Amino acid sequence: MEKSGTVHDRGARIVRIEFEPGDAGLIFATSSDLRGLLVAERTMKEVEAAIPQAIEDLYAAAGERVVVSRVEAADATMKETWVAFPAEIARMALLNAST
Repeated sequence: MEKSGTVHDRGARIVRIEFEPGDAGLIFATSSDLRGLLVAERTMKEVEAAIPQAIEDLYAAAGERVVVSRVEAADATMKETWVAFPAEIARMALLNAST
């Protein structure tokens, strides 16, 4: 298995997001859980909408397809959290659920 924190881990991956206001009115989203993740948009709504695709794109660049879903926060102190499932695991779960 590859070093933790890279896109080469084989199981589901938790990606906690940190937000930071930037210059020129942009909001930046990064994650210490997924090296290379950087989203910059003008509104929080636009940033949140762009996060799943950015996560998918990072995995795709490493040759892995993933399905990304937002995780509901247990309380207000939690960072915004997403989970990336390898697409094959998600496909198998859907097939098993339909039988």
